[in-house]
Amino acid sequence: MRRASRTPGLRKGTRGALALLFTAGLTAGPAMTTPAYAAYGPCNTTSWRDVPSLGGSNEYRIPARTGNGLSCYLRYFEGADAAVEELQKAIVICYGGTWASERITRSGGFDGVYGTGTVEAVEWLQKNRLGLSASADGVYGPETRSRMRWPHYYDRGALLYSCTNPSTL
Repeated sequence: MRRASRTPGLRKGTRGALALLFTAGLTAGPAMTTPAYAAYGPCNTTSWRDVPSLGGSNEYRIPARTGNGLSCYLRYFEGADAAVEELQKAIVICYGGTWASERITRSGGFDGVYGTGTVEAVEWLQKNRLGLSASADGVYGPETRSRMRWPHYYDRGALLYSCTNPSTL
């Protein structure tokens, strides 16, 4: 008999706690299940940046987001074609001879499509060259950007075929 009398009180307490969680927004809604990189939004453009060690007319081009600077992401079929193309160029030029470079080349080259080949190439780089094996997911985001090398251009035109990681300069 005592069990029967405690059950309604337990149910009320449970319902009250759930109501409080819903009211406070502490349930597993979309905001809690969205990956951290999604807060930045997809890269929708590119940006020219100076190579600090080479002076003003030596630059690199990098995926970016309007109004958000370099904080953006690229992932499977998401991101502007120009941004994806710059990432693909960086992989082929700065990581030439690696499996990632070959994967980009075999899957369409600099086609601006973040398809399976680009996902696999980025994941390989994260694991094997960028020290991100624990979080390797094939998504280009701020952490991957900060560890990558980028090709240099002279006066926003001629490709110099040299690469650096501007984050370390």
